Amino acid sequence: MIELFTADTPNGKKISIMLEEIGYEYKVTKIDLGNNDQFKPEFVKISPFSKIPVITDHDNKESIFESGAILMYLGEKSGKFYDEQDRLKINQWLMAQMGTIGPMIGQHHQFHHYNPGKSEFGEERYFKITKRIYQELDYRLERSKFLAGENYTIADIATWPWIARHNWHDIGLNNYKNLKRWYVDISLREAVIKGFQFMNKDELIPQP
Repeated sequence: MIELFTADTPNGKKISIMLEEIGYEYKVTKIDLGNNDQFKPEFVKISPFSKIPVITDHDNKESIFESGAILMYLGEKSGKFYDEQDRLKINQWLMAQMGTIGPMIGQHHQFHHYNPGKSEFGEERYFKITKRIYQELDYRLERSKFLAGENYTIADIATWPWIARHNWHDIGLNNYKNLKRWYVDISLREAVIKGFQFMNKDELIPQP
């Protein structure tokens, strides 16, 4: 069984969606970020940077931190959404999410959604970067059904929860028809709906 240590964030939703997609039994252990659970010694033992999510695979007593590494591990273990022939492209788009899409949109959340009015520079900078990310993803998805090619992969699973906060971004998902098509298609998957609601069964996926 997989134990998922997490909070209800885009990074947390990546892993719940993946676990639903591959049909693995899993248990959720909530990490209350507002209560600083992430800094407790027992959590730091499995998450050196005090970040969620982390999984423990109780079948082999392995713990894995960093959401991208977790997706790769689960993809390899299940044999799903991480095909070897497409792995180079998948890895590139997964790293793009880990290194650019998530961190930059996350900063946009901090300045634009959580702390508006505290830094005009921060708000403008990360709004522009997030808008450019929308444009770049739209350009890619004009030429490809999914991020890494014609197949749905862990790169899509990693990226989709960040776009699922599009109503926080004030950029307008409807202005990007290819990104919108990709977002809506994925949002209709049964496993995505279940994984999105893994901590709140009443939470609805935001529509464009």
